[in-house]
Amino acid sequence: MAKSGDPSDLTATLERQRAAFLRDGPPTLKRRRHDLLRLKDALLAHQDAFVAAINADFGHRAKQETLLLDLGSTINIIKYLHRNLRRWMRPERRSVAMVFFPGSNRVLYQPLGVVGVVSPWNYPVSLALAPLATALAAGNRVMLKPSELTPATTELLASTLAELFDESRSP
Repeated sequence: MAKSGDPSDLTATLERQRAAFLRDGPPTLKRRRHDLLRLKDALLAHQDAFVAAINADFGHRAKQETLLLDLGSTINIIKYLHRNLRRWMRPERRSVAMVFFPGSNRVLYQPLGVVGVVSPWNYPVSLALAPLATALAAGNRVMLKPSELTPATTELLASTLAELFDESRSP
């Protein structure tokens, strides 16, 4: 996450992300799974802080709602991604037109490089981290822009993600 909304800072962050993706290439299955587990563990470790931050941003939100709809759903998505990632990364065979025999076709899934995630305010953790986890599982780097209407949660997301991922190296 870029530290400010200054366009030159965002452009510099994007260039660092692109350069790192081109330098390091797509992450391996092992790396992607490791990153997903680190993200899940960080959510579990900071769940009380996320509940407090969301409560501060909304004035009052039931702890159960935050645990179930923001944190629980995100953790379940991360588990689902982790469980299915090997199958999704596997090349898929495709049929070949008769004129191209004895050739063969297959689809190799490739990451885009750097993707942007802009999240809304109403469920600030799940609507920011579920797309982030999906992009990481796909092998991409992510620039995350949480809502400015949830400042406490945004700050906590920034500090938590800064602990996990360095924006100039592979996540």
